[in-house]
Amino acid sequence: MTIDVASVADQLWKARAAGDFRPASLVGALTYEDGLAVQLALLDRKIAAGEQLGGWKVGLTSPRARAGIGFDQRPFGHILASRIFPTGSRVDASILTKGGVEPEMMFTFGETVEGPDPGAGRLRAAVERVSAGFELNEFRAGSGGPDFPLMVADGMAQWGIVEGSGTSAVGDLSAVEVTMRCNGELRARHVSRDVLDDHWSSLGRLVEVLHRHGRRMEAGHRVITGAFCRMDARAGDRWTADYAGLGTVEVDLA
Repeated sequence: MTIDVASVADQLWKARAAGDFRPASLVGALTYEDGLAVQLALLDRKIAAGEQLGGWKVGLTSPRARAGIGFDQRPFGHILASRIFPTGSRVDASILTKGGVEPEMMFTFGETVEGPDPGAGRLRAAVERVSAGFELNEFRAGSGGPDFPLMVADGMAQWGIVEGSGTSAVGDLSAVEVTMRCNGELRARHVSRDVLDDHWSSLGRLVEVLHRHGRRMEAGHRVITGAFCRMDARAGDRWTADYAGLGTVEVDLA
């Protein structure tokens, strides 16, 4: 059954204004592709209201995440420019609903890329910088039960990102080790290839799905390509992450 994307987006827009990000009336009503289309319709409304698009996240980029959902796709989530923070920023943890902090690699595009199959070579040429990063996300409240297409429509729990230091000299990203600390205490250590898909493959999948929905990767967009781990966001914590050979990032939660 084909949905009326504009009508569903309008319903969600009104429900979200009331704090309901997963209305019971829409649980089971959307397909995965519907969820992507509705997310873009909601993004367009945000832009019309004065926001700017800052970039994208790629979801389900770990075998573990896909196994948990039983779904082999790479959904996108949009990132608002107003929620891209420099390293060392102080963020109010109380505005995040069941918030989380995830270390993720961040790619800044220097050129526009579009099409169904850009290829790793084209993507490498278009990326001007790879940085250490954090995703700040949240599990927003809803009156309905768990529903993956509605999670896609809601942007895959994306709230904001923190951009750390990085480099334009991209080497073997699969070997990058991330060490994450909270208030100076070691909390996690992971090597990219042990927990995440190849980052260039994830970027390619993102460009392909954007193309399928009439969008493209613009110069200046930042993209995060999957979480090495997830930690709860609590007020008073200072999170730092070192990406060996790449850069560092930190965020203070107020």
